[in-house]
Amino acid sequence: MPRDRLEELKKKATEQSSPTNIPQSKSYPIDSASEPLIDADADFQLFLERCSNLRSSLKSLEEDYDAVVQLHGSLLSTPGADADNSDKLNNHSQMFISKAAQIQNSLRILSDETRNLPSNACGIARAKNEQVRSIYRTFETVMNKFNKEQEEYRDKAKRKIVDYLKIRNMQLSDEEIEDAVSSGNLSELTKGVMLALNEKKALYDDVKSRADELKNLERQMGELAQMFHDLHILVVSQGEIVDHIETSVLNATEYAKKARGNVEEARNLQKRARKMKVCIIIGAIIAVLILLVFFQAAVCHFTPIC
Repeated sequence: MPRDRLEELKKKATEQSSPTNIPQSKSYPIDSASEPLIDADADFQLFLERCSNLRSSLKSLEEDYDAVVQLHGSLLSTPGADADNSDKLNNHSQMFISKAAQIQNSLRILSDETRNLPSNACGIARAKNEQVRSIYRTFETVMNKFNKEQEEYRDKAKRKIVDYLKIRNMQLSDEEIEDAVSSGNLSELTKGVMLALNEKKALYDDVKSRADELKNLERQMGELAQMFHDLHILVVSQGEIVDHIETSVLNATEYAKKARGNVEEARNLQKRARKMKVCIIIGAIIAVLILLVFFQAAVCHFTPIC
């Protein structure tokens, strides 16, 4: 008769599922001072690469500025309306403003990163902040040059409109010219001029082209004013970061001086402790010798050994 193996199989299954039979995974000690997940050197190298890309963008921005200056000179020296150069000027101006906005956003991100650096990274913070400040200065210089060029071109274009109208014996004040340019109602200025149809149309087109350029300039300068406001806020915040870093450096210097003084004091205490230890040992040896002498004298006095 075959044996009932059910109980035997249950017993083996219980032994295999027992926690004592489960192989323990090898445990590794957790080092509290383990390396950070982000290498500081690699992070700083990446930061420098981003700064290099920003400098390349600034170089492209300066090229757009040079193109705008060249087109301004060409348009002011052209006697009639020049639609091609006007379109090129608008394109370069818009490209300049768009690139400037992108650079400003990138600078804001870099500035926030330098602001959020830990307090124990003073050296890295100073290096990063110096890079950002250098880019800020270059960017601010280019923006100031572009804004100055726009203002000068606006004034020259207005004077040229006035000169065109004066040639036709139309004496107008600056306020009337300003109102006509801002409202776009230039036909009212030229309707009273007794000229041939083609000549009048050419004059109207020329004045209208200058006025359109001025309107675009006013719009672009409004955008620039907002960008300058944001740039000023960024520069102020960057100055606060510099002050914070300088304060941290000064505190670190004071801590280093205190630590040096503590080290000197510890060395002096160590020397005193050594001297005291030597004196105690010598005193103990002398005391032991005296006790031995007294003990020997007592033994010799009370016993006939000596």
